[in-house]
Amino acid sequence: MYNVLPACVYIWLCLLVELSLYEAVLQRPNIIFSANYAIYLTGEAVSLECQATADFTIHGYKFFKNNQEVHRVEAARLNKYKIRPARRNDAGSYTCLYWTLDTIRGRQESEISYPVSLSVIDQPSMPTLLIRPKESLYVEGEMVTLECEHPSVNAQITYRFYKDKSNLLPYQDTSISEHHISSLSTKDSGTYDCEYLIFGHQRIISSGRSKQQTITVTAWSTSPILKFLPYFSTFINGENVTMECEAPSPVYVTMYRFYKEEIELKEPSLNKGIFSLHNLTKANQAEYTCMYWSSMSNREIPSTQSLPKEIYVIDPLRPPFLFSDPPSGRIWDGGNVTLYCRAPEVYERTTFHFLKNRDEIISVSTYKQLSAALTVNMKKSNSTSSTKYICQYTAEIKGRSLLSPKSTEVEIMVVAPGSLLWLIAIGVGAGIAVLIVIVGLLYWALLPMKDKEKEAEESKPIHEGGCKVTSL
Repeated sequence: MYNVLPACVYIWLCLLVELSLYEAVLQRPNIIFSANYAIYLTGEAVSLECQATADFTIHGYKFFKNNQEVHRVEAARLNKYKIRPARRNDAGSYTCLYWTLDTIRGRQESEISYPVSLSVIDQPSMPTLLIRPKESLYVEGEMVTLECEHPSVNAQITYRFYKDKSNLLPYQDTSISEHHISSLSTKDSGTYDCEYLIFGHQRIISSGRSKQQTITVTAWSTSPILKFLPYFSTFINGENVTMECEAPSPVYVTMYRFYKEEIELKEPSLNKGIFSLHNLTKANQAEYTCMYWSSMSNREIPSTQSLPKEIYVIDPLRPPFLFSDPPSGRIWDGGNVTLYCRAPEVYERTTFHFLKNRDEIISVSTYKQLSAALTVNMKKSNSTSSTKYICQYTAEIKGRSLLSPKSTEVEIMVVAPGSLLWLIAIGVGAGIAVLIVIVGLLYWALLPMKDKEKEAEESKPIHEGGCKVTSL
């Protein structure tokens, strides 16, 4: 009996081992794509792999498409099913199983794996890069839109735009098929293309690059020079000015434009670049610029604006005031007289001109001064005893020198010393006469008051011997 017991234990252990093997056969395998993605292009090779976790010998594999067996292999190591080249009808749900053989139960098959889906699509259509607006030449500051156009695709798509074979957006892709350049510069000149990318099942499929398109950007033409004829910028009410827009040579100009404070002036001479203003008023006072257009690659290319020039309109200058010290204008022979020339307002630079008998004797330049003075030593001339003086001024206003009208004349009389005593005597006599007149006026003013006092005294009652006497 003791010899039978070890045999029973041995048989029981063998049954347990066989049972474990049987249970292992029932474990389902995994089916995977060797390339780790499940979306393929037509013409590509597809490889499916059936992976088992058993530690015992596997004798074969079966592969199924949509639950229909499509491949069987009688080899332990040939656990792959290959489709080459892939076609659209190869798409579907794929599964697999494996089997083994043992001496007790014979052939045993595993459970079927969980399915994987194979997608087969055509090679994406090559896109077309559209540029709007389409020009042979662009000017700095203009805007263009790049659009990557292609047939509709039912999948997640992103876009890439390239300039000179470099990605315009190297750190991101965009889901929008358009790329805007809002303000072109010469640095944007180059060749452009695009592609779109299809995402799915851990794979990114590129459409391939579109045909290249060229964008050429030019800078604005060199700015012109705005000239005034006459050349100055300060004008008097009623004067005329002609503005000339001068383009750099040898540019062929097709059109000119003039602007007042950025507002276009109408009806300019488009061919000659000349614009005239007549009878200037304060309303014409402003800054003016001009531009020109030249033809290049069948486009009209504008220039940058000229430097602004100001038109400053003023009223005509008023004459100065001339007065002397002494104010009487009479001075004895050999004495000094001081003449004062005063402008009606202060200018940046003013030059005062003193004239004697219409001939200039001296000019005095000042900076922001209202007046100037001239002291003259007077000597009696045999031919005449008086000299006439006038003055005027030159005002510098914003680069233009303007000469004022002349002042009124001041006459200086030179008197001999003897004549001076005579003048003093006349002055004393005149003073006495004035004093007499003043006394007479005072007397005339006080006379009515004396008459009233006399009448009051006569009307008083007189008492004599106790009787009241009233004068008649």
